[in-house]
Amino acid sequence: MSLLSDWKKTRIPKAALKEAKVASKERVVAWGSNQAADQAFVIATNEALYLQAARIPWIAIIKANWTDPFLELNIEGDNGQEQRLRVPISDPGNLPAAVRAQVSANVVVSERLDLPDGSQCLVAARRKNRDEIVWSVVFDAGVDSSNPEIREQADFALQELRASLGI
Repeated sequence: MSLLSDWKKTRIPKAALKEAKVASKERVVAWGSNQAADQAFVIATNEALYLQAARIPWIAIIKANWTDPFLELNIEGDNGQEQRLRVPISDPGNLPAAVRAQVSANVVVSERLDLPDGSQCLVAARRKNRDEIVWSVVFDAGVDSSNPEIREQADFALQELRASLGI
């Protein structure tokens, strides 16, 4: 087999990029596919993870884990609750390592905090870009994130953490 044919086999098909609607300014860093799902592709770019017709920015991914043959993701939901995804990938290539690297590269601080009511939350600071850090609070399952008292406790704990870190 020639070097050129090996290189072509490792390139993601252009149709997959088009179907996923990967922005032209983004650079593909890795990809994997699931042969059982009509060649469904999971694409990691320098800015986001594309899967199942969804774009998930790296800043929204709290945790990523590879348990062959699944990519497991914990994602910050719009309501402050953590959502979990389990994506089957039969041909991962170097996708698991690339996802781990991208998620880790964005985390500045990640810490679990105990709230006065006995519940917990995850507080994280992530890099949105070179100059901007975004803080988020993600409540554990079962915690009512719409409760103003719990929100106030979490905000106070976040402010204490930021002050202790000088950020």
